[in-house]
Amino acid sequence: MLSKFALSLLAAAALGLSLDGAADVARIREEFRKKQADAAARSDAALTGGWLDTLWKAAADAKDDDARFGALLLAQQVADFGSTESCKEWRGKVREEILSRFADDAKRMGDLLRVAGTPQTREALLARTKNKSIQATCLWVEASGYLATLRREKLSEEAAKRLDELMALLRTDYKDELDSKGRRFGDVVEGKLRQMNDLVVGKVAPEIEGKDLDGAPFKLSDYRGKIVVLDFWGNW
Repeated sequence: MLSKFALSLLAAAALGLSLDGAADVARIREEFRKKQADAAARSDAALTGGWLDTLWKAAADAKDDDARFGALLLAQQVADFGSTESCKEWRGKVREEILSRFADDAKRMGDLLRVAGTPQTREALLARTKNKSIQATCLWVEASGYLATLRREKLSEEAAKRLDELMALLRTDYKDELDSKGRRFGDVVEGKLRQMNDLVVGKVAPEIEGKDLDGAPFKLSDYRGKIVVLDFWGNW
């Protein structure tokens, strides 16, 4: 049975890297995965610098865009991970190379934002891309950060204002753009706002209609004033 490393090597080679380049990218990806929880690795200039030099060369030698983007994306992750001065310089260098080639590629920019979506990357991508779907995704990633904070604590006045601006943009200028799951951003935002405003403790539960286990129709409002336990389940 082939090892994970061997499978990664074969996949990388198939995507257009030379054999050496494919081996290097697969090796660094595995090493990086193991080191991500190691705080000391962040400041290890020899380790991160070696990875970045090798990945940059692999990207330059790649035979097609799939292989090139794969090497550059991993390089961006490494640069964002490291805390050395060299890594800080690499962040902008790798980001610029990615955006100069792929800024209007929705699939690849979605991958970039998912694994290396720092504020600096989002801002640079917004300034570069002409693709409205990518612009909407950048705005939604930023909004999602505020929403995650809001679940834990109250936002500052400035952050709350920015969140309102983002949600308004996504509901108007970008409402018909699609996210990675094919949903309209306008619908996604409306659902999130409904959840924030209505599905909270102290609010009246929304109406639910259906059939019970005996097939008899029922409505949740029929039980108003009584204690009700809702058990949601499904079989797909």
